[in-house]
Amino acid sequence: QLVEQILSKAQSIPNDLRDLIVNSADGNPFYVEELIKMLIEDGVIVKGADRWWVEDERLTNLRIPQTLTGVLQARLDALPTSERTLLQRASVVGRIFWDQTIAHMYAEEDDHIDDPGAGLTALRRRELIRGREQSAFAGAEEYIFKHAILRDVTYESVLRRLRRVYHAQVADWLVERAGDRVNEYTGLIADHYEHAGQSEKALTYLIRAGEQALNISAYRDAISRLERALAILIEVEMDDKVAREAQIKLLLGQAYRGLSAY
Repeated sequence: QLVEQILSKAQSIPNDLRDLIVNSADGNPFYVEELIKMLIEDGVIVKGADRWWVEDERLTNLRIPQTLTGVLQARLDALPTSERTLLQRASVVGRIFWDQTIAHMYAEEDDHIDDPGAGLTALRRRELIRGREQSAFAGAEEYIFKHAILRDVTYESVLRRLRRVYHAQVADWLVERAGDRVNEYTGLIADHYEHAGQSEKALTYLIRAGEQALNISAYRDAISRLERALAILIEVEMDDKVAREAQIKLLLGQAYRGLSAY
């Protein structure tokens, strides 16, 4: 029924195609939707102005990815290079991202894209991302990946050497853009600096994030942040290492004491 609903504009749906989609989906409706989009992008299913049709001759040698991840990867591979690169950078920001973040990342790489709007519009048209009505940052358009799995698959396609560069760019943008609201984003900033391999900056923001969590009695979150900070501290050389360790352990003690009160 889902296949027939999505392909309702098609004059007829070959039984072989319907059975192939249904059997491959294994009960996953998201797989059905993404597979049909892949077939449309591959030209197997053609969208006309008033009706759709199926190119029967292309069904003979059709290769269908057996997993949802495979279908999503196939859709990524089929994207124009500019759109795929934009989506990859967006995936480093997170499932939720902003157009100004992407513009900043391109500017840092000397890729002259003042406004990534055209690429984002194309990705929205492909139903890979959606716009959000409200944005966390004034003057910035906020977007979200259609599905968390899509964001994860896209992120895994980013070269590891580029991930660290992109994470650092995102963290720097958040620090600059958040301004007086930076305390709201200490955890996120710390995550990006940690993934960027900038240990000292990650350590600073992890401690701040732990303090913020303590202030609102989010003890488990505080413990998680501070234990990560302690693990990073062990691996780095700093002049004030002993003082930092004492600070982290004091905060950890407060978090465990608060948690035990429950």
